[in-house]
Amino acid sequence: MNILPNPIQLVHNSDFHINLETEHIILHGSIEESAGVILRGSVVFNCQETTKVRSISLKFIGKAKVNWTEGLGSHQRHYKDEKTIIKHEWCFLQPKPKTYHLSEGHYKWDFELPLPGDLPETIQHELGEVTYRLKATVDRPTFSMNYNDRKEIKVSRVLLPSSLELSQSVVISNIWVDKLSYDISVPSKVFSMGSIIPVTFALEPIAEDLRVRSVSCVLKEYITLSAEDHSKMEGRVIRHIRDEHFSTGDNPWSKTELVSVPDMASHLVQTDSACDLMKIKHKLKFTVSLTNADGHISELRAAIPIMIAEISPVEDENALPAYEDAWKSAPYDPQQVAILIARGDLPPSIAISAPNEAACGVNALLSNSDTEDESEAHGGAVVDPLPWQGIDLSRVPSYTTAIRSNRLYSFSGSLPGYDAAVAVPGRSG
Repeated sequence: MNILPNPIQLVHNSDFHINLETEHIILHGSIEESAGVILRGSVVFNCQETTKVRSISLKFIGKAKVNWTEGLGSHQRHYKDEKTIIKHEWCFLQPKPKTYHLSEGHYKWDFELPLPGDLPETIQHELGEVTYRLKATVDRPTFSMNYNDRKEIKVSRVLLPSSLELSQSVVISNIWVDKLSYDISVPSKVFSMGSIIPVTFALEPIAEDLRVRSVSCVLKEYITLSAEDHSKMEGRVIRHIRDEHFSTGDNPWSKTELVSVPDMASHLVQTDSACDLMKIKHKLKFTVSLTNADGHISELRAAIPIMIAEISPVEDENALPAYEDAWKSAPYDPQQVAILIARGDLPPSIAISAPNEAACGVNALLSNSDTEDESEAHGGAVVDPLPWQGIDLSRVPSYTTAIRSNRLYSFSGSLPGYDAAVAVPGRSG
């Protein structure tokens, strides 16, 4: 006789999950510029059999947490705090005294939520974090297992190419009395993960027999934590380089050092961010070590605040070229690319893998044609001009001129010619 109770069925007979349009929310522009974004998705419930349900809900919550200790031994004190940044709840099936009986089938509830443009970015740091999560729940009667699904959402911010910070260079220029005149410069205030920061040093000695011993560059990250009316700042070195290769004969000295920013996959650096409990900022710090005539060492120290941020590549690619560079935007014509491949000017794979690369290759050849003699480059053979050569693409023709011209190049069969484009609806020739 079996006196053991029947085992509890732990295997779900239904499929319950959250579908998202994207798990990576990107806010475009600074806090002041960003218009926000819409979080969209659906909750899906596939019932394999008739299922009793009390309610179905979805919660979205964003939280900031900090947690750190200070002091040692009996003087050690623990600080922690937590704040809700954003919270929203959807109830697809409202709770009621009697349970719902969902018959076998497919159920779907769509949802969307406008997210404000001032949300702080997702942060994962050993001393704190900013997280955004979705949790969907099917609440079932007593003795029945609830169904749950969770999704973590990453929030990032990208600066627009039009942001003022991207075009602002930073220069430290001064004179160290009786020793040195110096300029230290970086081309921008903002750099992305995985990029290279060029730091240019221009050093002109005033004192005789002054020699540059070394130059050091340090990329440092600072995090400021707040909890219980108490704050703490902690810094860590992200990247450090030191250059001791300076010739004694050079005067003045000029050199560009390259500081690499770790990429996102390394998890060694965070983007600049700010919320009530946490602020992350970055600085470039420099040390110029000098050997004086009497042998003693002097050091020049300086620092520049910079931003580590993501920069929108899509916007940048869609930016219109300057008028003087408009000729470089030559259209991609498969026939012309085939001719260039036959002549050996382009590799065969380029037309198959990426037409944009082929167009770029054509543009490169066009730019080189200004400085190279085509007849010499191809063994004296006569080369037919390409269709767009000799045309000033920065000058837009009038409609009348365009209609009279017989040089109509349609690079896509789906595009209308000029005649069709200027035809008035309802009128025939």
